[in-house]
Amino acid sequence: MWYVGNVPRRILLTFIAAVACSSEAGKSAPPAPTSIVQPYVAIQETLAADRLDKLSELSAQVVVAAEPLQKEAGIPEVVAGAGRVAAQDIDTARAGFEKMSMGLISFLKNHSDQRAGYEVVFCPMAFNNKGAYWVQKTGEIINPYHGMMMLHCGDKVAWDKAPG
Repeated sequence: MWYVGNVPRRILLTFIAAVACSSEAGKSAPPAPTSIVQPYVAIQETLAADRLDKLSELSAQVVVAAEPLQKEAGIPEVVAGAGRVAAQDIDTARAGFEKMSMGLISFLKNHSDQRAGYEVVFCPMAFNNKGAYWVQKTGEIINPYHGMMMLHCGDKVAWDKAPG
């Protein structure tokens, strides 16, 4: 059985699905993502807008997209972070997103065919000046860690210079 930390993946999936279902009752399910990057970027954009809506649903999509990739580098971190992103407070969601980001960067560094249209960004001020990385669509910097307060804070990082 695949574990995330000490939690079996099925328990994590059940928890995320239950949270998603309770907050999205009556709405039709979105189509499954075609890659793990799509729901991740939707989470990044949601956090950048200082919102929590649909994070549990998007986190569940990340976990589902990660299932066939579970043996790949970085994927366990992505799944573990997804569980925290589904939290009901923005600080916990952002901390989970940081874990997801480090895992996704590691995964994408090994899968250059899936990096087209995406870039790595680093904000040195995130988490009390500890700094944090994330992946986003190529273009204007949209900071998920500081949101609207410092929306464009960050520096683009070349894939070969990114951690992971």
